[in-house]
Amino acid sequence: MPENKESSLKRALGLGYTTFFGIGLILGAGIYVLVGRAAAFARDAIWLSVLFATLIAIMTGLSYAELSSMYPFASSTHRYVKEAFPKHEILGFIAGWLIVFEGISGAATAGIGFSRYFVALLNWDPSLIPWITVILIILLSVLNWYGIEESALLTLIFTFVEAGGLVFIVLLGFIFGPRNPSYLNISTGFDPLLGVMLGAAIFYFAFTGFELQPTLSEETKDPERTMPKAIILALLACSTLYILVSLAIVRLLPWDALAESHAPLADAAQVALSESYYLLMAIALFSTTNTVLGFLVSSSRLMYGLADEHILHRGLAKVDSIRRTPYISVILAGLISIMIVFITLYFPMITGWKLVIGGIEYKLIDLVGKTASLAALLAFIIVNISVIVLRYTKPGTKRAFKIPLSIGKFPILPLIASILTGLFVITSFLDWIIWVTTSIVIAIGFILYLAK
Repeated sequence: MPENKESSLKRALGLGYTTFFGIGLILGAGIYVLVGRAAAFARDAIWLSVLFATLIAIMTGLSYAELSSMYPFASSTHRYVKEAFPKHEILGFIAGWLIVFEGISGAATAGIGFSRYFVALLNWDPSLIPWITVILIILLSVLNWYGIEESALLTLIFTFVEAGGLVFIVLLGFIFGPRNPSYLNISTGFDPLLGVMLGAAIFYFAFTGFELQPTLSEETKDPERTMPKAIILALLACSTLYILVSLAIVRLLPWDALAESHAPLADAAQVALSESYYLLMAIALFSTTNTVLGFLVSSSRLMYGLADEHILHRGLAKVDSIRRTPYISVILAGLISIMIVFITLYFPMITGWKLVIGGIEYKLIDLVGKTASLAALLAFIIVNISVIVLRYTKPGTKRAFKIPLSIGKFPILPLIASILTGLFVITSFLDWIIWVTTSIVIAIGFILYLAK
């Protein structure tokens, strides 16, 4: 059946754009902000935390690659779970809604990161941070509405800039780094394994983004083949850069200095080359902007997909007849992101709460990043199980990509990913405020689901 050109999304993206879109999402604010905070728990062994997060991300990425080759729809995560558990629609909705929340909260987090760098660079009053964040979200929401090709082009440019900054840090660390770190030196305040896991929990937000790539399936050419390749290429590129950065940065700054830095990569670069401080600050601004845009684009497409499948209000599936973008979903994603900005910034001041684990006080950025990560990880468990179920319930469905290492029909890697992710959650995400926030968001989702 031919697509209605005025009500369907425009297929304009190829392998290059979809790959760099994913790289731009993954490389964003996390690595530029959270690599330092991970050092508070893992010390010079940050690379072990990054490696653990890498294993979970890549194995789950393979599951998304197989599923996106089967069901190339903007509703992505929801559609995958719905196909695996057709009699349990609510399970598919929960998984899809968790990814929506992760994307929107990721945009808010990156927006705050941008504003922190911005006021530091210009020496402005920090009280301007929320308003700068709101202005940024509004401007990027307008770009999101204006067109996917324009959004993707800007994302492509920003991705090269932020990747260049990470390569620069790697070169500075290995060529000019004055320190000789002990790469197995883990915080003495923790069991070594727990230190690595807590560091990975802080850092994992830096890996979120690949799960949002399939939300562009309905705007991608030949998505059954293009999207799996894009997911795998994006994860491999980012994983390599992350591990190299984690090895290089502790050659420039000791772990305790990294843990307290608001601009860890810029401060580390300044050790080797003082002039590079402002260069890295500028690149961080590009990086955080790119992340905000990427998360806004993806979360709005996922809301569009859920509405198109009659899971959310049908109005969210409306497409601008001229720009051919889901403008209602674009507006809602921006508004919710702005709401999260204000909740994130002012809740600690209103309640006065503090969280201390092992003598280390959690920063706000730690909790915001872990909240977004928890939403993604809970959805990932369901997605990995869905791959296993679909191998048996729908073996005849065409798969342009299939996860390697199977025993008969049974795929081994999704099972390992589910177990590791579950253990990761129950050992490293015990902060009560994270679970309260996630529960509230799930409750909001149920209200929207029941009101559809």
